[in-house]
Amino acid sequence: MIDRRTSRFFVTGIILVLSVSLGWWWGMSSKPATAVSRADERAKVVERKSSIPSRDNSSVANSGSGFDADARERGAREGQRTLRFSSAAELEAFLARAGDRVTVMSRLDALHALRIRFGKEEDLLSLLDGSEEMGFIYPVVAPDPRGGAVQEDAMALGNQLLRWLGLEKLDPKLGVGVKIAILDTGVVPHPAYGDVKNVFLVPASADFSQWNGHGTAVASLILGNSTTVPGAAPGAELTSWRIADDQGISDSWLMAQAIVQAAESGHQIISISMGSYGDSAVLRDAVTLAQSRGSVIIASSGNDGMSRAAYPAAYPQVVASVAVDAQNSHLLFSNQAPTSALATPGWGVSAAYPGDQVTMFSGTSASAPILAGSIAAVMSSKNLTASQALGQLYRYANEAGSVGPDAFTGAGAVNVGRVLRSDVPNIVDAAVASMVITPPRSGKSAQVQVNVQNQGTAAVGNLPLEVRTPGGTSSLMVPLMAPGEVKSFTIGLPNAAFANGASVQVQGSIASEDAYFWNNQRASSLRAGER
Repeated sequence: MIDRRTSRFFVTGIILVLSVSLGWWWGMSSKPATAVSRADERAKVVERKSSIPSRDNSSVANSGSGFDADARERGAREGQRTLRFSSAAELEAFLARAGDRVTVMSRLDALHALRIRFGKEEDLLSLLDGSEEMGFIYPVVAPDPRGGAVQEDAMALGNQLLRWLGLEKLDPKLGVGVKIAILDTGVVPHPAYGDVKNVFLVPASADFSQWNGHGTAVASLILGNSTTVPGAAPGAELTSWRIADDQGISDSWLMAQAIVQAAESGHQIISISMGSYGDSAVLRDAVTLAQSRGSVIIASSGNDGMSRAAYPAAYPQVVASVAVDAQNSHLLFSNQAPTSALATPGWGVSAAYPGDQVTMFSGTSASAPILAGSIAAVMSSKNLTASQALGQLYRYANEAGSVGPDAFTGAGAVNVGRVLRSDVPNIVDAAVASMVITPPRSGKSAQVQVNVQNQGTAAVGNLPLEVRTPGGTSSLMVPLMAPGEVKSFTIGLPNAAFANGASVQVQGSIASEDAYFWNNQRASSLRAGER
């Protein structure tokens, strides 16, 4: 289906205006070299995505096309490899015979893995006996905090995270007793939250003003304890693994190393707002190990508007976060992801920034910590494990986009309040959950799909639904719905309404005397030529 959630033309001028009006600072004007280097690295990763194999299985180095052509073609670190062994004994045997012919940069004993640097490919090849598995190390990039291009009617969230999550007020007890790890650029002290421990896999300046603010913004969406910067789980215990430098650059080995350390130190939730389009074997192993330790890993799907998620979000053991706006509409920059993904806000979200500042944070980087904090909030409130809390968020997710799970909004939009109120009887809450406009295409007429969901705990029905379109007003009746049930209505639109670049607008409203009136109506639009 081609609808308002799929790719559209980039609205460059609007994005620039929004950038200024929302105060997206992020130190770019004072550090032009930093901004350029990060953008260049990101561009290289995306450009090379089509040539990256789906699996990282490097058996030999290509010595016929210049030094380390294999790594260069994949966009991987040149002159470096990972080696994985089936046992500690085999790892030690390799080190014994290697001597000084390779340099061991790092080791991950939990995975029987080494990170090595080599100078001559023939030296490396001569050391291999076939018992090891060799792989590549891929660059990992912290996404641009401005997110990317979005549809014209995208609505920024601002400081309304609690309301979006279905929570009535800031509760400092949410997340108490839950240990969350974030893997990012490090977290500086800020009045928006309490103490955060930093673990440094990448060194940092003693001057906090030099730090990349990405990790600080991420942390605040979990721990924020003010109305200006509210977080999803302000009572959680947060540890930050600094795996990226001040240009926001890291790699798959550092990410794997941090995942292993976080899981082995008892962190129930691991939140990652970075990614790569290279499939690292060691990273895969780290994810598997963390899952075996009971950790739930959340990772951002990526901000490149692609039909695939970045790694590690693309792994089936990881819960991908996709970005929606304040109305739960899929944002154009948000990569598609497995249908097991969950949607959280990623456009103009109020977040902390170094220097005791507040900024508007956008991208799937914002979505991941909101999802991680939501899991922690449910864990502490319901006395559940991380996987059990995640299951509750799936069960009580709000419909978003087309009916049912899809690659754009996953299994739906997170609603912590619905989970916490699930055992409160007789809550009446009918919602116009989503609308999907489809333009005329391939001889098919234009239409809009309007989805109404019962988001309460009491059965509701016989509710008047009014839908206003360029073709007129349709008066419909919503039949009886059990709690959580969705009813879908499809209404034809005049094809002529899309002519000459017109913006087609649709409004839907439901008449229901219920507990949460703000979700009783919805407006949506689609401009001709946009998809």
